[in-house]
Amino acid sequence: MSTEELIDRILEMQDMLREGLAVRDSLHYVLNQVLAANEEQVVEYADLEDEGLSPEEHERKRAWAAARLAVANPSRVVKRLHGREHQDD
Repeated sequence: MSTEELIDRILEMQDMLREGLAVRDSLHYVLNQVLAANEEQVVEYADLEDEGLSPEEHERKRAWAAARLAVANPSRVVKRLHGREHQDD
């Protein structure tokens, strides 16, 4: 690969990274809005004990918890998802 090709490839990768970060920021913004709009339900499910929940309620509790974690610590979610991909291999 020539120097010019390498530079072009690096510039392409930088553009892809910028686009990816813009998408991440947009998703983070939307997820924050969803959590804020459903604040009462999010808090209600966060306070519930797992014991005695129906499967639907348990799934809803996990979904709200995952959404909160994604907003609070997105890199942890990525690491967790990446780890699951390797477990499925």
